[in-house]
Amino acid sequence: MIALLWTTGLLAAAQFAKLTLTLDSLQAVYAGAPVALAVSGVSVIGIVGGAVAGFLVAKIGARQSVLIAVAVSALVSLVQGFPMPFGLFMFSRVFEGAGHLLLVVALPTMMVALARPADKPVVMGLWGTFFGVGYALLALVVPSIEGWGGVRAVYVAHGLFLIALLPVLFWRLPVVMTGDGLMPSIVTLHRTIYSNPRAFAPGLGHGIYTSIFIALVAFLPPVLDAVWLTAVLPLANLSGTFASGFIARHISASRLSVASFTIAGALFVALGATGAIWIALLALFFTGVTAGANFAAVPELNDTAQDQARANGAMAQIGNIGTFSGTPIYALFAGSLWGLAGASIVICVCGAVFAGVAYSVARRNQKMSAELR
Repeated sequence: MIALLWTTGLLAAAQFAKLTLTLDSLQAVYAGAPVALAVSGVSVIGIVGGAVAGFLVAKIGARQSVLIAVAVSALVSLVQGFPMPFGLFMFSRVFEGAGHLLLVVALPTMMVALARPADKPVVMGLWGTFFGVGYALLALVVPSIEGWGGVRAVYVAHGLFLIALLPVLFWRLPVVMTGDGLMPSIVTLHRTIYSNPRAFAPGLGHGIYTSIFIALVAFLPPVLDAVWLTAVLPLANLSGTFASGFIARHISASRLSVASFTIAGALFVALGATGAIWIALLALFFTGVTAGANFAAVPELNDTAQDQARANGAMAQIGNIGTFSGTPIYALFAGSLWGLAGASIVICVCGAVFAGVAYSVARRNQKMSAELR
């Protein structure tokens, strides 16, 4: 069941990957249009609606959320297979962003609910790899699909995979969380999440991490004169994310996140001083450990499925802020190794300090709640 949910996550990652991997072809279709915005459009939906999605999943239930999101995403992908004006294509990406958002909140919530207590950190470490693995798999198949049927065939194929998955999900997914209560107002639901450190601390750590990963994969290989690192750096990061689940069996995930930020910061100092490729790989490994630890901190700090859904909403919201802002920040330093390393050091220090404080307050809050019970 967990493998099925993770596989669904790969198709959620494809909602980003199918655009970035066909960007040149799409630019030829929409000559003169700001096609790159079609990629970031999904991030914008995550920034605006992450917290809302957390409450929505808690209200309608994780099973229902996954089924609705897969159905909507499949329909949108099939529609994208037809010629349309660029404005309408962007509108389709807004709908697709809503489906993506529901998936990245509901899927990890279900995975945690189905895992044995001892396996929850491992399951969250596995979930943390969905984005990178999804990109890697699409990078293998997209050229063949596009060569056979053109750029539109890629989007149709994505829709067909989702359609094929939908009856399996309908048949197999259990009810792990029923809906609860009315949806609060936008202001109230944001206040509810961001006044509770147990809900937003993992998201804060995740958002700081996401500002590093994609930007370094884009800018670091040319600076190190090793273009082959473009394929290897994500693997180093994914290895750290997967390993974090096993490490979190022995050290609390919240502490592991802060420790990994600290180690990665020290490695970026060494990278700036030496330019050694093996240090770059180690630094990406430990940022990957941070990523997995932040995901594992959600069930560590939040006991109920409803609270976990809201925390996953904050993860999506702040994570998209990091993804959206990281690349422009790093672009200012793209020509210099010390510039990239220095930006990474500052971000890792912010992670160790700010996420560290948030996690510390969250653990105290959790301890006080347990004592009151």
